Formats: sequence, C-alpha cells, structure tokens
Amino acid sequence: MKKVFISIPWFFPAFKAGGPIQSILNLVTSYQKNIQFYIFTSIQDVDGTEIKVSEKNKWIPFNEHTYVWYNDSRFAFSNLKNEVKLLNPDFVFINGIYSLYYSILPLLFLSIPKKILSVRGMLHPGALSQKPIKKKLFLSFLKLCNIKKRISFHATDKIEEQIIYSIFGNNASVFAAANYPKKIIDAIPKEKQSNTLHLITVALISPMKNHLLVLESLQNLPHKINYTIIGAIKDVAYWDECLDVISKLPPNIKVNYVGEKSPELISNYLSQADVFIMPSKSENYGHAIIEALQSGLPVITSNKTPWNRLFENTAGYNTDLSLQSISESIVFFCKMDAATYSKWNNAAKSYAKESINLEEINTQYALMFDIKN
Repeated sequence: MKKVFISIPWFFPAFKAGGPIQSILNLVTSYQKNIQFYIFTSIQDVDGTEIKVSEKNKWIPFNEHTYVWYNDSRFAFSNLKNEVKLLNPDFVFINGIYSLYYSILPLLFLSIPKKILSVRGMLHPGALSQKPIKKKLFLSFLKLCNIKKRISFHATDKIEEQIIYSIFGNNASVFAAANYPKKIIDAIPKEKQSNTLHLITVALISPMKNHLLVLESLQNLPHKINYTIIGAIKDVAYWDECLDVISKLPPNIKVNYVGEKSPELISNYLSQADVFIMPSKSENYGHAIIEALQSGLPVITSNKTPWNRLFENTAGYNTDLSLQSISESIVFFCKMDAATYSKWNNAAKSYAKESINLEEINTQYALMFDIKN
C-alpha cells in the first residue's frame, strides 16, 4: 500500500479557501485503492479563524484510508519535516505554490525522492495577473533553483499541463489528473417564471471571479432579477467597488450577499436559484460550476474554464468578458418560460454527468501515485 503525504495550508472543516480544499476532500473521499493518505494542514481557515477539530498536533483518523494532522504550532515546517521522516511516504503531494510553510519550504528543503506539486490553477494567466510582479519573481526564482529537476507537477487538465510546460520547459515531468467531483444528490426540478430570474454566485470575492462585471451588467436590465452572492471577501477594496454598484442598481434588481457558507449549506441556496453565474478570468476546474450543473442549474461563465460548449449542450452560456455579452446571456435566461427552462435544467445535469469519467480519473491518479492493479 502506497503512502501519500499531502501538504496543504487549509483542509476540511475549513472551507473559505474554496477549490483546493474541495479538491483534496474529494480525492481522499473518492480514491480508495491501495493507498493511505496523510494530510498535514493548519488549524486555521484562510482568514485566520481557528477551525474546530477533535485534536491538534497529532494524526487523527478522517476515514478508513486517511489521517489528518491539524498543526497549530508556529514551527509548522519543522513538524511537517519530522512527520515526513517518521512516515517515510512514497510521495509528498504539495498543494498550491505560494504558502511559505506548506508549499515553498517543502518544495525547497524537504528531502524525499518523490515530490509532486499541484499548481491548483495558480499558473493560469488570469491568476498570474493578480499581484503579477511578486509571482513572476517567485517563478523566476524557482526556475533558477532548477525546481523541475527535483519534482513532478500535477495538472488538472491538458490546458494546465501546457501552461506548466510553457513556464518550466517541455522537459518538465507533468501528470494530468482531473479533480474528482463532489457527489450531489439529485435536485428536485424547479419551475421558473418568464421575465424573472434568480441568479447565484458561489466564489471567493476577488477580481478573478468578476462579481463586479456581473453587477455592472445588471444596471440597465428591465427584468425582475434576484442575485444571491455567497463567498468570503478576499479583496476588501474590490468588494467596496461592488457595493458602490449595488447601491445604484434599479429597484427591479435585488442583490443579497449572505456571506460565506459551509459546503453542506450551499445545496439549499442552489435549489432556490435558476442560473449560476461566475464569468471567471480563469479556472483550472471550478468546483462550484460543476456542482451547480449537477444540481440542474444552467451556468453562465467565461470561456476560461474547463466547462465549455455549454450553449451547444443546452447547459448554459460561455460569455466573453464584456458587459454586453454577460447582459445578453442574463436576458436570455430571464425571458425563458417554465417549459423551456425544464429542458435546460435536465440538460445541465446530463452535461455534468457526461463530462465526468470516474474510471478515467481513477486511472490518472493510479498512474501519478504509481498504484498497481
């Protein structure tokens, strides 16, 4: 049985960091063949609040094949290094690039033959456009250290694989293994009235997710629209810009920011909405998008995600990142009657189901972790 030591800054029951947490949670829940996972993480959520766990600074069972260490010591890397030495895992699976204790130090100073860096969308052009100077300097430093000779990379799709090659060179070692989706209970079909729409976004509030662009696209629409926003505020200045636009919206447009919500509560909000909207600048996966589709919500998103050809599949709309394109897509769904919406509702679920090949994903992780049948 292979041992995989997972280093990640935040893990369940933390949830505010979004996708990476969900990715690892789905991995250790879904992949159970000849493998033992050890997740080394912090006792905090992304905003610094302490999460509630049964014990700290020791390995506690999470499921039959997973243990978790919630670290609350300031000597995080020392503890991590010591536990790696004691466990002697087959792989150290590092999630994310920029965390000092859980990514950078393990990358540079952890002595183990097999390290895999999961870049988690952090090399996508949209992600690199945020604080670009610091990120470019750090990536240049990694290349100077010849990091690609010391590790393998994990990409969640072929696009991310090519991005890694473009940055670190074609001779980098890259494994492509898709994220496991969250298991969603079949949603009860909903009815929709013509010329009304309930939109929802579930995402960290930052320029990457384009909340502001959505709000601006609503300004001149005459239809009755309710828009629910769920997510932690990552960029306060950006949210202030959003609040300014919200304050100027006409009476027919209602915006309800409900803050951050734990994953188990999200399905209740999705069940009350008609359409999920998140025109991200880039997504290497987009757990919230696939969960919305699985729940039967058509999705309005950009063409910078893995979830494309939505309109051709009657599952949503891939828009340009322009006010006109987003407004047109919102109006399209707003005018939709109940019978037509029912077809899109069913088609969204079908699209999600057909887009996920669990057998193929299992094979990809077996290859990455060298699991023999």
